[in-house]
This record gives sequence, structure tokens and C-alpha cells, in this order.
Amino acid sequence: MTATAHLSPAQGKTAKDGLRLIVHADDFGLSERVNDGVVDAHLNGILTSTSIMACAPAFDHAVTLAKATPSLDIGVHLTLIEERPLTDPAKVPSLVDETGHFHKHITVFAKRYFRGLINPEEVRLELDAQIARIREAGLEISHLDSHQHVHMLPGILKVAQDLGAKHGIAPMRLPRERVSPYMLSSPGGLSRIAQQLVLNHFCRRARQRFGPTTDRFAGFYYGGKLDTDALLRVVSSLPETGSCELMCHPGEDDPASEKLHWGYAWTNELSALKNASVAAEIERRGIRLISYRNLTA
Repeated sequence: MTATAHLSPAQGKTAKDGLRLIVHADDFGLSERVNDGVVDAHLNGILTSTSIMACAPAFDHAVTLAKATPSLDIGVHLTLIEERPLTDPAKVPSLVDETGHFHKHITVFAKRYFRGLINPEEVRLELDAQIARIREAGLEISHLDSHQHVHMLPGILKVAQDLGAKHGIAPMRLPRERVSPYMLSSPGGLSRIAQQLVLNHFCRRARQRFGPTTDRFAGFYYGGKLDTDALLRVVSSLPETGSCELMCHPGEDDPASEKLHWGYAWTNELSALKNASVAAEIERRGIRLISYRNLTA
């Protein structure tokens, strides 16, 4: 199943006949190995879409690959966690730690946010700069999402939606994943489900304020650990109709030296996305692979 095939119009089907699925890679720009994995998963697997981190170390490399792969759908991975801001840290003091980097994790950011220690105008300044950098690089942007789903915090969501309107980007990720039976039997699954339910709470609060988005979302539960068996479980539990985004994190090599604490199985995810049994299951179920470009078409 090639990139050309999975982005072409469905043969013998219309959107209402079955599920339309966006297979989406986060973290484009994080490292050259991640970038290479994203493109490989698109050209040789089921991946249709990715989102680029404007402030990540391998941004320029990601831009070069994106321009060489025009069938790969590109969104903005809005980033307020861990990386270094594009804006002078002195101009966004509520967003950075003593090293001038964003705070280390969404839990740290969220605690500061709910204590009123995050300045929304600083958020607006930084995220506007991130979108502008991607546009100035000459990439066509189809949608917005965010690193560690930080855009689902109410005040951050308002800023992101304002900036989407400013830059003419309507579609946005709504990362609400339903609890499925396979999650209840996985070792350590309850803690991940608890995190998922917290995220779902913010998604429910925000749903009525969303513009174009998918009907469903999947991939949070297995975030960073979506091997072939897990991917087959997810695919088998997808709805029959509507639209859904499946989030993943492929990479050519494990960039553990750069992001050791994440513990992501980058290469396993890449292998899963290229696995013939996964492609066969998607075809068997009559799932149409699309991207955010196609979502509102």
C-alpha cells in the first residue's frame, strides 16, 4: 500500500460507506531519525499525515523531506513542552524554566496553568511564531495539534483556535479515545486509562467549540508503544463508519540518546505501520485512508 494509493479517491466507495482513517505521526522535526521514519512509514506503509515541530532540532531536515514528499500531509505540532521556544525566553518567562527551555512535561505545565502561572499572551506570541515559521518555510498546513495534547487546556485551546483563524487553518485534533476492552487486560493499563480519562474530560468540555475534526481518535493508550500486535488490536476496534485519527510515533532508529526518558519504541512503530498484515486488515475492513487535507473535502 503506497502513499499514492492511500491518498487517492476510494475505488467503489464514498465517505459514507465506511470508515475514513487518518494515520498520523507526531513529532516530525524531533530528530533526523524520526523524520526519516515518518517519511518511510508514509511511502512504504499506511501513514498519511504528520505534524511538524517548529522549534525542534531537526526542523530544517523535516522541511526538506516534506518538500520532497508532497503527498505527505503536514500539520503544526504546537509545542509548549520540553523544547526551546522560538521566542526569546526573556519575552515568555512563564513558559520556560531556569535553562530557557519549556517545562519538562504536561503535568508540570498543567499545574502551573491551573495556578494561573502561565501567561496566555506569552502562549499566543510563541505559538504564532511557530505557525509563522512553518508557513515561511513554504509548507502547506492542513491542521493543528500539539505536543502532549497541551492545546486541550481551555485557555490554550482558545489561543490555538484564534491562531488557526488568523492563519486560515480550521481543522484541529480532538484527542478523545474511548476505553476499549483490550485496554483493561493490558499490564499497567489502568494508569494509562486514568490519564486518558483526564484528557477525555477536557475533550468533552471543548467539543462544542471545535470546528472541523475527526469523529473519533485512537492511539493515546499505546502512545509510543504501538507495535504490530497493538496496531492490529486498535484497527480491529475502530468504528465501521465516520472518520478517525490514529496517532503514532515512528522512527528509523531509536533516538534514545536524545529523548531517553520517553521510552518510545520508535522502530517498532515504524515496522507496524509497514507490516503487510496491518495493511491487509485495513483493506479487509474497507477502511479508506485519508489525511487532514481530505477531511473536509
